[in-house]
Amino acid sequence: MTNSNSSISKHYHQLTSVQRGQIQAMLDFGINSRTVIAQEVG
Repeated sequence: MTNSNSSISKHYHQLTSVQRGQIQAMLDFGINSRTVIAQEVG
């Protein structure tokens, strides 16, 4: 039996090359907190 929980919606969007660069720069700088990265990239 499968359980489908359709009441939870997920919102995803593609990252731009600029956003990818921002993430890479933060990782290179030693920032590895997903929360901090998400706040900075938006």
